[in-house]
Amino acid sequence: MQAKILKTENLQAWLDKLASYGEVYAPVKGKDTSSFERVNAGVMPDFSIRTDVPPKGLIFRQAEKILAYTVGEDGLEIKRAGEEISNRIIFGIRPCDSRAFDILDAALLNPYASEYSYSVMRERTVLITLACNEPGQTCFCTTVDGSPAGKVGNVWIIDLGDRYYVEALSPSGEQVVMLGEGLFMDATEDDKLLVQHKERELFKAVSRFPAPTVGDLNRIFDDEDFWKRLADKCLSCGMCTFLCPTCHCYEIKDEGNPKSGDRYRIWDSCMFSNFTLAAGGHNPRVEHWKRLRQRMMHKFSYFIENSGVIGCVGCGRCIRSCPVAFDVREFLRDAALVCTATVGSIDGLLDRDRTA
Repeated sequence: MQAKILKTENLQAWLDKLASYGEVYAPVKGKDTSSFERVNAGVMPDFSIRTDVPPKGLIFRQAEKILAYTVGEDGLEIKRAGEEISNRIIFGIRPCDSRAFDILDAALLNPYASEYSYSVMRERTVLITLACNEPGQTCFCTTVDGSPAGKVGNVWIIDLGDRYYVEALSPSGEQVVMLGEGLFMDATEDDKLLVQHKERELFKAVSRFPAPTVGDLNRIFDDEDFWKRLADKCLSCGMCTFLCPTCHCYEIKDEGNPKSGDRYRIWDSCMFSNFTLAAGGHNPRVEHWKRLRQRMMHKFSYFIENSGVIGCVGCGRCIRSCPVAFDVREFLRDAALVCTATVGSIDGLLDRDRTA
């Protein structure tokens, strides 16, 4: 499908037409936090918001029933939990959050252990990605192979001031664009050149810095002093994991009795002390510095080795939400410096003045 142009005054009309496809979710500013909420026809979302809460929970739910069991005369009967899931559109999702679903796919759509409900929700959801007009203070997407104007999702949109440049990236994306037939015009070559220029400018606007490689992190895995100093102010509260668009740790809970019950999948956090608590009381990560090391290594080493992509999209929510101002960018800079330093001690590097 040829790239399209949508005049700003026609955006509301397209949003209203999308309601015929399915439920439409978009950025909404609440009293205390902003998140993606369902919007009704005639309501214009606030697309200037970088939501505090990622849209992850719309597809990978925070708590979800996965099966029910009964024990009767004929033995054990297990029924997979399921509900009628309608089509849905997440409109105005930023490139980092859209790319996060590709990372979740690598973990949750693994052919050896695919998450059924996630796969169904993912298949029935269309992501309409809106390029960022300007980066936030805590954004570092370009350091982790992203871009504020990254072309990800099913439809990609960039704001050109008085109009939007719209490009379908998949068959489902083409379908929702065609719902707005009569509202769009074909993009011109001048439009395309302007978009290319804006993409370059947006990419340059995000601060980029050297990050450690997988080999770097593997070399400092046993450097206990480094990890302890890094974790010195961490509370292990788990805020960063619950607001991360790519974290996918969960636990399984059963409710019921020996005759019948339900099984639920619930988000969990690797930062919690009982996350690795095993039968018999053994816990390999009692110390919170080991849990922080696990989180950092998983995102920037293990996930790359297993799936070929960095397990972080640089959205900066963990920085914005941390009650003690832990900044993952400091970890990345420090780890890179420690691995390349030829003089000075680790303590000296970590004691230096830092700039965000």
